[in-house]
Amino acid sequence: MTYLLGWSVIPQIVVRRERWPGGYKTRGTALVYPGQEVQPDQPVIHLYKAEAVPVVDTASRLALPSVSTPGRSDPGLAPPNGNAGNGRPGDTVPAGLSGRVVDITRRGGVVIESRVVAIEGVVGAGNQVAGMLTMWQAGAISIPPGAILVVPGPLNFMMLRQAVNSGIAGIVASSIASRDLEGFLQTDLVNLLDSVDVDLAQAHLPPLTLLLTEGLGTIAMPARTVNLLSRYQGSIALLAGATSVRQGIFPELLISLPAREVQRSWQPVQPELALGIGALVRICGGEYEGLTGEIDHLFAHQQRFRSGMRDRAARLRLEDGSRAIVPLTLLERIG
Repeated sequence: MTYLLGWSVIPQIVVRRERWPGGYKTRGTALVYPGQEVQPDQPVIHLYKAEAVPVVDTASRLALPSVSTPGRSDPGLAPPNGNAGNGRPGDTVPAGLSGRVVDITRRGGVVIESRVVAIEGVVGAGNQVAGMLTMWQAGAISIPPGAILVVPGPLNFMMLRQAVNSGIAGIVASSIASRDLEGFLQTDLVNLLDSVDVDLAQAHLPPLTLLLTEGLGTIAMPARTVNLLSRYQGSIALLAGATSVRQGIFPELLISLPAREVQRSWQPVQPELALGIGALVRICGGEYEGLTGEIDHLFAHQQRFRSGMRDRAARLRLEDGSRAIVPLTLLERIG
């Protein structure tokens, strides 16, 4: 696939994103102004209800701690997904990113420019949420309510139901079987991914935002991605799950870089899509599907494969140190 930012994982890049929790016909008032510097946990939008949408109210269960503003009781984070459309007076939305406010949109959204780590997914669902990045560990006793949980392996239906019950705001995982995803979302996946009215499509989904780095199936998350996310455990991240192939919208996770990293010889990465020696790539099909590696040789002539087909190919050094010869048509550059 072609990622909107070029690669699926970008360690440092400047982005501009509208902070908006979603919700069909939700409206809000900005609490900040263009040019202002904001922090991830800082309230930037005051929500109010423009039009009711019949969804289950789980706001108290899914709220994250936030910074109170003068004259208001502790508002907490706006509830994710469809519940954002039912924001009560006093609900506020945190920035989710650190950076500079560059614009206020007509509906009250706040556009923030930030230097971030960006993780782009293949498939996702759910509106934009902010939460503490938390790595999943087997046997963990508790997960902070409102957290964004990172699961290095595949999800299943039962894990998703447990996540909703525990008050998790979002999950970043490697993959899931299409049957389990459709069963959890209670919607036709093809129609959802082909939606024209994205806000309306997300409004009736369960209150859990999802991003799948590898898509449908049972593929594990690449070690490189897991290690990068582990590095930022405990940081507040901004997760958007909405996916519409027709609209060119794909899920993403953004983590603002700490000040100490920005101050050290900051240089944004410029994604390069060409396949060359040293390029980090993901294998998109065949017997090595889902594996990542580095190109160490490009063959000048077509290679013959087990299927009997001949095609241009590259030799890869995979993450485990082994080597594989793969057709160029099955490779996508990720770094």
